[in-house]
Amino acid sequence: MNSLSHNNIRGMQLAALGFSLYAIGDLFIKMAAANYAPEQIGFYINIFFLPLILAFSSRVGGLRNTLRTKHLKLHLLRACCGMFIFFMMTNGFKTLGMATSYTLIFLGPFVATILSIFFLGAKVGPYRWTAIVAGFTGVLVVLRPGFVPLEPAAIGILVAALTYGVSNIIIRKIGDREPLLAFSLFTALSSFVVMGSIMLWKGEMRLPEPEHIPYFVTTAVFHVFGNFTTSRAFASAETSVIAPFHYTQLLWGILFGYLVFGQGIDIWTALGGAIIVGSGIYMIHREHVRHREITHGVVASGAALE
Repeated sequence: MNSLSHNNIRGMQLAALGFSLYAIGDLFIKMAAANYAPEQIGFYINIFFLPLILAFSSRVGGLRNTLRTKHLKLHLLRACCGMFIFFMMTNGFKTLGMATSYTLIFLGPFVATILSIFFLGAKVGPYRWTAIVAGFTGVLVVLRPGFVPLEPAAIGILVAALTYGVSNIIIRKIGDREPLLAFSLFTALSSFVVMGSIMLWKGEMRLPEPEHIPYFVTTAVFHVFGNFTTSRAFASAETSVIAPFHYTQLLWGILFGYLVFGQGIDIWTALGGAIIVGSGIYMIHREHVRHREITHGVVASGAALE
């Protein structure tokens, strides 16, 4: 087995683990949502999340390098996007269930691809446009507008999917030379301050019930290690190999909904979810093919040697 294949297999294992850790953390967010407002959940999670990422800061870029960033405004803008997505997803977990919420938020990569045309000058070919149209069709299958009333929570997650796309563009603008810690630290600090302020304004500032503290501790632990594990997966293998494992969160959402909350999914959600996931994987595949063709062309022309 060559080194590339070995790295891809290791990357897939890490990705499957990392996205599963994220999903388990989301399970405890849904549990907490039965008793707490989204701003309370976010604030309490960050009480435990911040010390954890600081404890591992030397492994993910270092605190000093992170604080020297030249992209503070972009990090703060991305933090605002992250907070909005958190609010909408928490409400979605509570109202729609994990499976439906995951299905709708997975529209985000398609939105990001469209936005990249306008903000990054990207070129999107007919194959990826086909995948984008199919992805939006999958959302229509799930929501069936005109046949069933649109849930406000579903509309909120669709707006969150748009915000997710914006967040991806911001990450591309920041670039890959930024310390990994920066992408967690600035969002966590901003969330801690903003959500704490909302709690003070609404008179919600109080300690969580002792029996609920494990929800917040567990979410923080699973999300921190999910973050580190998926980052390691993307660093060690090809993106086209790793990215499809993001959709394992949908499988976990279905499983948790059935086993923990006794919630199934209807045939329309299953069909729409399958269309969205299939379209997303196909778009990732086309990106891999496009990258391979470009690389082959550069090498064949001798440009790589220059």
